[in-house]
Amino acid sequence: MVWEVGVGFLLFSVFAAFTLLNMTRSLRTIEAILTLTLDEARLALPELRHSLQQIDDMVTGVNDKFTAADRAMNATSAAITGWRDRIRERLGGLGRRRGGPQASQHREES
Repeated sequence: MVWEVGVGFLLFSVFAAFTLLNMTRSLRTIEAILTLTLDEARLALPELRHSLQQIDDMVTGVNDKFTAADRAMNATSAAITGWRDRIRERLGGLGRRRGGPQASQHREES
């Protein structure tokens, strides 16, 4: 009976050693894969950073162009409004829309 326990323990020890050996191999494979991945990421990082900087520069340039276009539209609108108001003043209000209080007042004066 003692020898059965010894044989069982020996078989268990062999099985455990085999399992640990396989786990060690798997861990070494995983370590190699992770090391390779980390090295590739280190190599790609400067290029990625450069690409992101280029994208940021392009977006900033587009944003600046939209801002300039918006300012130009506002200036054009202000110029047109000023031009229209100056024309109306010179013509004595002939171009005003009918139906407002100034239009009815203008009709009463006539």
